[in-house]
Amino acid sequence: MITVLLSERIRRTADTLPGDVRERVCQSIAEVAAAFGDPHKHRGLGLRKLARRSYEIRAQRQWRVVFVHEGETLIAYDVMNHDQVSLWLRGQRK
Repeated sequence: MITVLLSERIRRTADTLPGDVRERVCQSIAEVAAAFGDPHKHRGLGLRKLARRSYEIRAQRQWRVVFVHEGETLIAYDVMNHDQVSLWLRGQRK
């Protein structure tokens, strides 16, 4: 099981989310922590590689949890909608 750290950014975002969304985000992070590195389990979770070191998982229909992989650690970076993820990715490629 990989170590998952929560960024300060995701902590701030989580404080603004409704309780049911926050609960699903926490559940998604725990599922990724248990399955990361096993492609067969990724498939069932819907974990998707975005770029070289970044991944996303759908927490709810409109919300995605974005992760950044750094060595032996996976950082839960933020909770975003699809458009925010696209903008974030464009900024990462510069």
